[in-house]
Amino acid sequence: MDQFDTYIYELIARHLSGQTTAEEEVALQDWLKAAPENQTEFDALSKIWEDSPLAAVPARTYDVAAAWEKTDRVVRPAVPSRIRSLYAKYAAAAAVLILLTAGAWWLETRSSLKKHELAANDGKIKSLELPDHSTVTLRQGARIRYVNGYHHNQRIVELEGEAFFDIANDPDHPFLVRTPNKSIIEVLGTSFTVQTGADSTAVTVASGSVKLGLENDTTAIVLASGQRGVWGNGQLYAQNNNNPNYIAWKTGILQFNDLPLVDILPQLADFYAKDIRIDEKYRETASQQKATITFRDQSCDEVLHELQLLLGFNYKQTGDTIVISQ
Repeated sequence: MDQFDTYIYELIARHLSGQTTAEEEVALQDWLKAAPENQTEFDALSKIWEDSPLAAVPARTYDVAAAWEKTDRVVRPAVPSRIRSLYAKYAAAAAVLILLTAGAWWLETRSSLKKHELAANDGKIKSLELPDHSTVTLRQGARIRYVNGYHHNQRIVELEGEAFFDIANDPDHPFLVRTPNKSIIEVLGTSFTVQTGADSTAVTVASGSVKLGLENDTTAIVLASGQRGVWGNGQLYAQNNNNPNYIAWKTGILQFNDLPLVDILPQLADFYAKDIRIDEKYRETASQQKATITFRDQSCDEVLHELQLLLGFNYKQTGDTIVISQ
């Protein structure tokens, strides 16, 4: 800028600290587009903000108007106009730095602006430790969004897909999991899995207890260890979890105890992400054949081959589709 403009500097400070209104954002963007040097000036001040230390900033409210008034007193002495303009430029930059440092502290406390995201989109499960030391394991295809610090004294994450949570105990800061269908899982300290979809959410509790329902919903249910709850399509219910393989995707262990083949195959389909079908002529037989067997970190073909030797069926695979027959 050829001429110092405190209004523009204030806009920059407010923008970088996340305090601009919609109208101020439009004014700032118009200024940035007006000349290349404006963008250069903005980039330089952005760098100052990024490098500003947060630890030394006290947790108090900063008065923007007072900061400009102080700057004006600094540059008021009667010196030649060109030198005064230069002093004004750098003194203003110093004032902006104060504002930006304050803004950086303010931004650090605005958890909604410090959101992080992790996706298990490379065909592998992923694990992470959250800022509160809770751990999350994402199943393939899952995605989580979380923030540093607390939001209204709560620990909040957003989940798409399936994940296993092991939550650090902190009674003063409830842990909330938000899902795409607007359901809420609330917990203090426990471990559990969450399966989300566009229309439903399922929670299986490994230890402790969780609450499942809509936000501020008095009909929410509390699930204890060993229970599974489902919310979706206007229904909310709980039942005992009789599936030992609900976290097989995490452990790599599949266990079947005197289970019919017709019930084993859907679990294999889910675990291996395959389309496993039973020939209609073989379905009645498959409902009567039972197996007690455990698989550990084996391929789908290895598992099917062992079941084939045990139960005596045939199977044919085309791509990701497998057909079980006599």
